Amino acid sequence: MTAAARLLAAALLGAVAWLVTLSVAAQSPTLTVTGRDSTRTFAQKALLAHPEVRSVTVADPVYRRTMTYRAIPLAVLLKGIRIDADDHLQARAFDNFSVSLPGRLAASTDIAQIEAFLAIEDPAAPWPALPDKPDKSSAGPFYIIWRRAPSVTISQEYWAYHLAALTVTDSPLKRWPGLAVGADVPAGDRIRTGLDRFIALCMSCHRFNGEGEGNQGPDLGRPMNVTDYFQIPALKKLIRNPQSVRQWPDQKMQPVDPSALSDSDLDAIVDWLAYKAKQRR
Repeated sequence: MTAAARLLAAALLGAVAWLVTLSVAAQSPTLTVTGRDSTRTFAQKALLAHPEVRSVTVADPVYRRTMTYRAIPLAVLLKGIRIDADDHLQARAFDNFSVSLPGRLAASTDIAQIEAFLAIEDPAAPWPALPDKPDKSSAGPFYIIWRRAPSVTISQEYWAYHLAALTVTDSPLKRWPGLAVGADVPAGDRIRTGLDRFIALCMSCHRFNGEGEGNQGPDLGRPMNVTDYFQIPALKKLIRNPQSVRQWPDQKMQPVDPSALSDSDLDAIVDWLAYKAKQRR
């Protein structure tokens, strides 16, 4: 074999090996967990074989029914990663959709009150397709699910599916201080409640005055605050069920059930939006 032929053969072998590597990677999804000073990568197959994996049954608000998963406590997965009291965990999906989870909840070991799990889809027993998803995809390969006491409320947005990465970050108010309310607003005021609920329920899809990462829906502060051009009853109706007010192509926002957003919390979000509108005047 000539030198040129050997080089060609080596190149072909290298290309085949690269394609095989890509194929294996595509068949073996991984989850990346990044702390302040370290990064870990977990393969789907290895997680399914983890000694802490168990069957977990939950009332799943995404699938809208009771589901049983093979899952590992998130606190186990995060062991050794420093998460300070005010830190959040940015959960990012394969399509770059992301939501910010309070670290104190994600890493909680108070299992009598709340426990987060990483559910791992088994390729041999795939999960059903998600409701209302045209691509008929499941929540896999990785999905954050929650088991909680009846007295504990968890945002439906915290049920993060199609998960690709978890990253320890500063809290949203540290990252985007423009969201904050003034020191003159008393603790316990409904405006503060509205800010908390906006962060928990709305920021994964909506920015406010350019702050945040959401890109699924419009910015609620730019170029005008929504309370400046919506009548308040119509705005509340839009948030509760967008299709009851108007319809548009590629409409993504689904109706929000009172179990996920109470009427009082909806009022509080609108109060916070109106408060922020007054700040700009």
